[in-house]
Amino acid sequence: MGIANLQYQEDSAYEQPISNAPKVLLTDNIEVTPQHFFKYHHTLDSVRELLADIEFETSYRLVASEHNGLLRMQVAMLSSDNYQSGNKKLLFGRSWPIEVNLPTSELLQTALLALYVAREHEIRERFTLSVDGAVTTPLNNHQDFPLIVKVPHLLSRDTNLLTKAGVERILEKVRFLDQAFTLENYIEVDDEKVLISLALSSRDDELPEFKNTFLNLVCSVQDENAFYYDLMEGLLKISKQYIAENFKFRGIARFSKSHCVVSLAQINRNVRDPSKLAMCELSSKQAAQLNYEVDATRMPNGCEQLMVNFIKENGEIDIANRHLYPF
Repeated sequence: MGIANLQYQEDSAYEQPISNAPKVLLTDNIEVTPQHFFKYHHTLDSVRELLADIEFETSYRLVASEHNGLLRMQVAMLSSDNYQSGNKKLLFGRSWPIEVNLPTSELLQTALLALYVAREHEIRERFTLSVDGAVTTPLNNHQDFPLIVKVPHLLSRDTNLLTKAGVERILEKVRFLDQAFTLENYIEVDDEKVLISLALSSRDDELPEFKNTFLNLVCSVQDENAFYYDLMEGLLKISKQYIAENFKFRGIARFSKSHCVVSLAQINRNVRDPSKLAMCELSSKQAAQLNYEVDATRMPNGCEQLMVNFIKENGEIDIANRHLYPF
């Protein structure tokens, strides 16, 4: 059997190996050029081409745009309005910048992060707490931060122990996706921690990861208020793993927990092991120059003096890559 060369597309306009790029044998019959020996130059067309190969829920779509020569990525969603009943709305998440020399793998990770953030935004708005006869969304992303800075005294609180009765009292007022949580277990681990098991059954098709959900939370018995945050973190963890398992590029869920961690470690070792790369002196110089060119573009324009002050504030420490930056 011959060696299969699993290179990126040779005719790709947005990613090409540098001259004299080394090749690595992953197995006896699989040969690759590691991504850190590629030059990247993404365009609007290349970003759209890559995003089109991503699979996720049909109600979510990753879209790319260009404005004043800058590439950007957003999540488009068909979602119900969290504050008004009625038809779904077309909503857009925050805009993520895409550097033209961003490695394709990192571009795809940006897409994953965009989905994480968009989903988190929805989850925070579906978590409600009844206060003074009103239904509120206390942990949403729209809280007025500058206002809170002006009135921090309004956020002061008493520190109460988290008892089983306290958990039950909180759960009477809390809803997620219009559903109540059921307390399954309250187990004291030690004097500081308690294990709280909750069940949730939702009929919300927009967030299917919560249709039959169990949360196991390790909480501090010293702070009842922290339970609200622990509960939110538990919901976000479930959603994050759901996205990781269902976010696919060309049919593969890159961040799925089904992948063997030891195998991932072996692949990483093989593509970075100097003894396997067998680089000649010329390819070493070209790789170093490539890294220089990429790193030198990272610092935002107009921030030279800010970075000088930043380094001074840290005691004028020796910055190994200071030669990359114009200050």
